[in-house]
Amino acid sequence: MAYERSLYQLVETEYEELRRHNQEDLDARRRAVYLAVPEIEDIDREIQSAGLSIVSLAVSAPLDMQAKIVALRDHQKSLQIRRKALLLENGFAEDELSMRYMCEDCQDTGVRGDRSCECFKRRLVMKAFEKSNLSQQLRNQSFKTFDFSLYSNEPDAQYGIIPRVNMERIVEISKDFINSFERTEKNLLFWGESGLGKTFLSTCIAKELIKKGFSVIYETTYQIVSLLEDYKFKRGTDLAELKSQAERLYDCDLLILDDLGAEFSTAYTNAALFDILNSRLITNKKTIINTNLNMQELSDRYSERVISRIMGSYQALQFIGEDLRLKTSVNQFHQN
Repeated sequence: MAYERSLYQLVETEYEELRRHNQEDLDARRRAVYLAVPEIEDIDREIQSAGLSIVSLAVSAPLDMQAKIVALRDHQKSLQIRRKALLLENGFAEDELSMRYMCEDCQDTGVRGDRSCECFKRRLVMKAFEKSNLSQQLRNQSFKTFDFSLYSNEPDAQYGIIPRVNMERIVEISKDFINSFERTEKNLLFWGESGLGKTFLSTCIAKELIKKGFSVIYETTYQIVSLLEDYKFKRGTDLAELKSQAERLYDCDLLILDDLGAEFSTAYTNAALFDILNSRLITNKKTIINTNLNMQELSDRYSERVISRIMGSYQALQFIGEDLRLKTSVNQFHQN
């Protein structure tokens, strides 16, 4: 799965800017050196002149020119040794007149051989993280940092289910969702009280899919509805950008719709939600919904059309247990 072409263009532009900066940095260092040690400028001119002479002689290539080429190369080497000595004597670094790169492997081209350099791939992933609206969360949240010990091994008093066992099952379903992402028609509905890990787990899924090259957008339901409303009624100064943001909600490979139920409930809200959920189902674009509402509360709040799409096409997974944020805060308080 390849990233969106726009992401490649963004990263390629960054590399162009990086190479421009490298050249400007070298030019500035060269000016400083020449000002401080004029002899080095004379040496550089002589090195360049010797290089041009070598090229000229190599092109003509008569046998009697080979000795002259060897002599010129030896002269270049002696000049380079002298230049190095002058740099060090005058407090400059040995590589002061050399190009400095962020990545020595590709010399800031983003390409190594016939493949993208690892530095280019890392930048591409980071750009995808930024566009997902999850760049901050993705730094520390992953399946590796998911802590099952925060969930109780005792059956929940209300549901009779062991929270830790329930969470282990949900994580396995989430990993299967990632592994079968291109084949499945499954969507996920994470529901339960606040602070039980719904957003954290959604972020874990997003991180793995972004690394695989899929486009992901994470946004609260309130922000999504507001954006669609602004786009519909042409609010804002940059309508082109507004259109682009709205279209990405429909086109991204995974949309994480967080905190369903916290937005204002209006006829337009129901219509907008139905449109985006239905459109994504038709085009087999995956969606994860996080909500603190239970099934009855969802049915009471949203139109029958919205609920039918959710109930018919989403695997509902209930999060059970104590508020992890409160539990973690209490533990930290006692440790201190």
